[in-house]
Amino acid sequence: MTTPRPAEPVRCDAALTHVFALLGKRWTGVIIGSLMERPARFAEMAGAIPGITEAMLSTRLTELQAAGLVSREVLPGPPIASVYRLTTDGAALRPALTALAEWAHTHMRHRQTAG
Repeated sequence: MTTPRPAEPVRCDAALTHVFALLGKRWTGVIIGSLMERPARFAEMAGAIPGITEAMLSTRLTELQAAGLVSREVLPGPPIASVYRLTTDGAALRPALTALAEWAHTHMRHRQTAG
């Protein structure tokens, strides 16, 4: 009698692992979603995203810049201000984030009101 071989483990796609490592961080999706509407200054985003600290917003924006999803433009002052906008790669996330939002409205609505 032959012992059955264990099944090969399922491997996750490396690109999907990478994107969820970035986009799965708290606040990242919300920041990208807010920038889909229009470019925004740091202070505008800090005020528009309830619960985020300025330090966390700065950290996430820096990560998104490093990933090539967000660009930063420093405006001449005084006062000096920075405007953030999605790059072409960042804007390409629109269909995926729109689909996730639609899914959440359909499938998560009862959980949002319950919790």
